Amino acid sequence: MNDKDTKRTKFAMYANQLIGSLGSGLASPFIPYYAAYLSFNSEEMGFVQAVSNFFPNAFQYLWGKLSDLIRRRIIFVVIGGIVSYLMFSAFIVTHTFYYFLLALSVQAIFSAMVPPAWNALIGEVSSLNKRGIFIANLSFYSNLASLISLIFFTVYAFKNLNLNIIIFYYSFYTASVLGTISALVMLYATEPQRDKKSEGNAGSKISKKFFSFVIAVSVYNFFMSLSWPLFYITTVDVVKANVFEVGVINLISVAFTILLLRYFGKLSDKIGSKRFMIMSRIIFAPVPLLYGISTNVYELYVINAVTGIGTAMTNVSFTSYLIENTTLENRGRATGIYSAAIGTVTFFGSILGGFSAQIMEGYLPLVTSLLIVYIVSTMGRSGSVSLFLKLDKTIAEKI
Repeated sequence: MNDKDTKRTKFAMYANQLIGSLGSGLASPFIPYYAAYLSFNSEEMGFVQAVSNFFPNAFQYLWGKLSDLIRRRIIFVVIGGIVSYLMFSAFIVTHTFYYFLLALSVQAIFSAMVPPAWNALIGEVSSLNKRGIFIANLSFYSNLASLISLIFFTVYAFKNLNLNIIIFYYSFYTASVLGTISALVMLYATEPQRDKKSEGNAGSKISKKFFSFVIAVSVYNFFMSLSWPLFYITTVDVVKANVFEVGVINLISVAFTILLLRYFGKLSDKIGSKRFMIMSRIIFAPVPLLYGISTNVYELYVINAVTGIGTAMTNVSFTSYLIENTTLENRGRATGIYSAAIGTVTFFGSILGGFSAQIMEGYLPLVTSLLIVYIVSTMGRSGSVSLFLKLDKTIAEKI
């Protein structure tokens, strides 16, 4: 790509993140809370979290392989974005568990079209020595837009607490409209011209380093997902947070992510993404236990401030490490393998976590049942950090 086309594509990518996140910031963080307000039990919340994890990740392999074969990225971003964002409107009329799960599955399958093509596009329009800051900038604008949306949601919820669940309806409608616009913006981007010699090489071999990375992430994410569906139960049923407080929780997390994204992006280019991956895994390790002993919403505010820092590290490091350990010809497929592995382990982890808590609730108090699962999740996360220590160093770390 020449400089003009590169700038045009980057502009479209920034606009996509800004507009899309204005919409998704009003809806995506609140889908599990919405399910909790619909009175889904621990087991049902486990399935909600499992579907949210599995389908958008498992289908990435299929979409990623197809993207590599066709060698087109933008059309996947556009179609996947339009359908997945429009599905937010479906949640308004899906109050029963099975219809909710169906709507969530359809949205997840089509949203899976985007990441493999998006990561491949990032690799094609960014240079190695500036990739971390480019990824950080994309994430910065995305999170900034989400923060604006969260502020709007929180203020609106505070002024209209009597509306309760209806507040989510307005958010879902708005997300559908803005998300569709953000997907259409990508039509302005220029599809990179690729060397004809590389055409047909979509089956090129993926390195062993990449698979070691996938194993480390998968093991850690399994133990992460054990506690995911229970966080929302703790927030809504134990701490008794209202819609306004739920908005504040998400707002705090995103705010801390935004504050550190660009700094971490620049630092990642200098010292390598591996160090940031390790630090982020250490930060997330004790989170389940902290949720388990929380008794009020202010403690949840503090916890989510810390996770916001970990998210900033995650956003700039994992994509960078993935891109560095794949090639142009297999990046979409590799992203699919990576995401499919995560989707599979988190699917079973979320179901196991929710199901285990549900069984124990028949014999123990709710808080105790949740705490037991949280302890297992914390121990598993802590032990899995060692797998990241064994990964190969990145180029920046070797210099």
